[in-house]
Amino acid sequence: MTNEVPDFGTLYDLTEKDSDKTLHLAIILQALLDLSKPKEPTESLETVLHRDQASAWVFCSIGVTCENFETTCELAGLEPKVVRSFALKTVTSENANEIRRKLNSFL
Repeated sequence: MTNEVPDFGTLYDLTEKDSDKTLHLAIILQALLDLSKPKEPTESLETVLHRDQASAWVFCSIGVTCENFETTCELAGLEPKVVRSFALKTVTSENANEIRRKLNSFL
C-alpha cells in the first residue's frame, strides 16, 4: 500500500467545464466513491454490491461494461487509462477517508 494521495485537482483540471462533461465526470466520481468506501463489518449488502459493481465497471478490460466505462470517460473528457490509474491509487491508498472527502467535494 502507498500513502500517496491521488492528485484530485489534476483529474478535475483535465476536463473542460460544460454540463455534459460535468455529468459524466460526476458518474465517474460516484464510482470512485463507491469503489473506495472502506469495508465495515456491519455494512449493508447494498454497500457491498455498489462497491463490487463500481470495481467491475472501472477495472473491466473487455465487453460492453468496458465500452461503457471508456465511453463515459471520453464524454467526461478523460482518458480511460488515466481514470483507471487514478482509481488504483485511490483504492490502494491508506488515506481512504481523506480521498473520499475530496471526492465528495467535487459532487
